[in-house]
Amino acid sequence: MRVRRHRFLDLNSLSPQIIKENREHIKDVLYSFLDEVNPEIIHLHNMHYFSPDHLEFLVEYKNNRKIPLVLTAHNVWEDDLWDEMLTFKDEWDYIIAVSDFIKKELIRFGFAGEKITTVHHGIDTQRFKPGVSPNNPYAKMEFFKGKKVIFHPARMSFAKGSDYAVKAFREVQKAFPDTVLVMAGTSKTVDWGGVQQKEVQQIMKLVEENGLSDSVYVQFFNWQEIHWMYEIADICIYPSSFEEPFGLVMLEAMASGKPIIVTNSGGMPEVVEDGVNGFVIPKKDPKALAEKLILLLSDVPLRRKMGETGRKMAEEKYTIKVMADNTEKAYQWVTKH
Repeated sequence: MRVRRHRFLDLNSLSPQIIKENREHIKDVLYSFLDEVNPEIIHLHNMHYFSPDHLEFLVEYKNNRKIPLVLTAHNVWEDDLWDEMLTFKDEWDYIIAVSDFIKKELIRFGFAGEKITTVHHGIDTQRFKPGVSPNNPYAKMEFFKGKKVIFHPARMSFAKGSDYAVKAFREVQKAFPDTVLVMAGTSKTVDWGGVQQKEVQQIMKLVEENGLSDSVYVQFFNWQEIHWMYEIADICIYPSSFEEPFGLVMLEAMASGKPIIVTNSGGMPEVVEDGVNGFVIPKKDPKALAEKLILLLSDVPLRRKMGETGRKMAEEKYTIKVMADNTEKAYQWVTKH
């Protein structure tokens, strides 16, 4: 199987201003690209939302050339743009949802359930694995020496529960003063309107107001280095306060052999089994988060057992190969119908 991509379908190229200024050029470039590639299937990610212009071009192309159009839906939003994109809902020949939660949401909005399948994300279990690499720079940092590390890998924002993480950590510090909280920055996140950076500032103000500045480490982790932070983490958390479609960091934590605490949000309970490979707590509940963190910090055997179970689950159900095999099954279905 050969896969080809084009930069005009990159998220950073989908801003309204870029599309407005380059509409006809984008259409010409996409059509030339597709003519050159001569695909058997056109597979798009989240194009049910971001750009009606791109989708309009591609629907026209697929109808003229009788090529199946496949969507992987990572999210569902409810706003004016979503309403506009719903006019194309019957044009998809097949849809891959990243979770059962997203599949149910799509059906709720009128997408044909018989044309939707769930394919969970996969993770590189050789890159994310238990143990500490000899060249891990974080393992050598003075900040982490002799500390228990709580890692919140999702980008800092209210939606990802960063404020609740800080509030819970304040209580954890009272019981375990030798703990530190690591949060992921957002310096390279697409941030139309600067909303994310405003939220980061508010979250950092909360850290300061609670006297936690010396125990909180904030860093933007690129793909080449984030596995190092998982290696030295003791517990991972993802206290999302909105309906999380899936949450890839769950798989990263599991593959790294770490227990993870998530909220009862969207697709996350499909992966984290409460009391098995981590805990599932209510949304917007820093007290519940603090209680589970304190429990795991107090019980090393439980922490180890949950981490080992998560690793086994990742190896059996959430590898890149499993994801690729399930995606190929979707391709086979769409080419036969």
